Amino acid sequence: MVTGAGKTLLALMCMERFHHQTPNARTVILVPTIALMDQWFLALREDLAVKEELIGCYSGRERPSRPCMVNILVVNTARSVAPALSSGPPCLLIVDECHRLGTPVNSTALGGNYRAALGLSATPEREYDTGYDDYLRPILGDLIFTYEYRAALRDNVISPFNLVNIKVDLLPDEEEKYRDLTRAAAQELHRVEKGSGSPERLKRLLGLRAGVSSQASMRIPVAAKVIEQERGTRAIVFHERVASANLIARNLAARGHRATLYHSRIGPHTRRDNLRLYRHGIFDVLVTCRALDEGTNVPETRIAVIASSTASQRQRIQRLGRVLRPAPGKASATIFTIYATDAERQRLEKEAGTIEDISSVLWLNADAKGTG
Repeated sequence: MVTGAGKTLLALMCMERFHHQTPNARTVILVPTIALMDQWFLALREDLAVKEELIGCYSGRERPSRPCMVNILVVNTARSVAPALSSGPPCLLIVDECHRLGTPVNSTALGGNYRAALGLSATPEREYDTGYDDYLRPILGDLIFTYEYRAALRDNVISPFNLVNIKVDLLPDEEEKYRDLTRAAAQELHRVEKGSGSPERLKRLLGLRAGVSSQASMRIPVAAKVIEQERGTRAIVFHERVASANLIARNLAARGHRATLYHSRIGPHTRRDNLRLYRHGIFDVLVTCRALDEGTNVPETRIAVIASSTASQRQRIQRLGRVLRPAPGKASATIFTIYATDAERQRLEKEAGTIEDISSVLWLNADAKGTG
């Protein structure tokens, strides 16, 4: 189902039915990240009114003393814990973002004795391998339902949305580094094609070049300027780097915005509190890294600012989905994407060509002061 269409709600309804029909039932929910564990914890508490003592969270940082009625497990922990949890009472398995378990290692978390299983994903097929057919289909079964953007938009399940793509310039030293790495990567690619180069070195050079782009200094003031222009509107800001996310949050707070942070280097209780307070409108702006690419459920969010991103189409789809949930009085959502290189623009242009019939796309340039 398209991101924003209500996969978590559907799963909660399935869980409620399962527990109603099956006395002493247990549910195991597998998630790929701590952020999604937090999301499910809040959804169970606030949307389904499950008592906190009936929910167990399993990760490298926390673990309950005994199995609970509902158990949320991060995959890295689930590989050793989940099979034992399913060996007692009748058990329901829910696998969120199930495409992430389509690897030889992660798929071991799917082992166990389950009465029923439900896999959830906006993009179940994996981009670069056959893990869906090899590891997911044998355990979770075939796709039973598919719900795409156009259908969800037609049915008013997701909000109409607009895209605004903003070009920023690299600073002179950043431009020089990017150009040097581009030249070195091209030379190494030529050597690889001739059989004398190193694919590992090529990958490293491309990663270094991507790092120069993602850390472009102008991304931060432009992201802050967008939020300034949309003051009071519920917004999420994404950046690839924790240090940059912290800096954006400090800049916004200094300008009087009610902004908070969510990323993996914050303790679990503070993380969940920040997410809960944003969900309830105590904070207007949530600044995050990759932690909230998947699963954030705040329908009132109207603005997403993607200050930096990877080349992953899956990540792009997930981040767009953060603002697509409808809410009373929400006529549409807007996704601002800040880009710095020709490669990024080419990806955005390709995307624009695929959604021209369902969304408007505006192209802007930011000047040297971060305005445009």
